[in-house]
Parts: sequence; C-alpha cells; structure tokens
Amino acid sequence: MPDSKKPNSSRRAPVGVLTAKPIALRLLTEERSALEEAAIAEGRSMASQARIFFLQGLNEYQRNRSA
Repeated sequence: MPDSKKPNSSRRAPVGVLTAKPIALRLLTEERSALEEAAIAEGRSMASQARIFFLQGLNEYQRNRSA
C-alpha cells in the first residue's frame, strides 16, 4: 500500500531559520490589523508576513546606513 502522506513541498520558514528562538513583537492595534490584512492578502501567516516586513526594513536600514 502506498504511503498516504503528502510531500511537504512548502515550509512555513526557510531552511536555517531559528524556529526554536522566536522574537516577540509588540504592535499597536492598527499595526496588527495592517499586518493581518497583508498576511491574508499574501496567503501567509502573520509571522511569515512580519518576517518579510522585517527583512525589507532591515535592507532599507542597511542601505541608508552605508550611504
């Protein structure tokens, strides 16, 4: 009988992400609502969407800092 498990082709976090060491992020009500709306629109979890926003902000921060 074939294995009925589906292959896990998509992961919630990229390989190498420290999932055992989460970082709490406190947001205002409006910020959390905006994050939730963006996550729903992108089909992502709120944590995944927050990580994307963080990476975009980090990239901008580093770019401005080196200028």
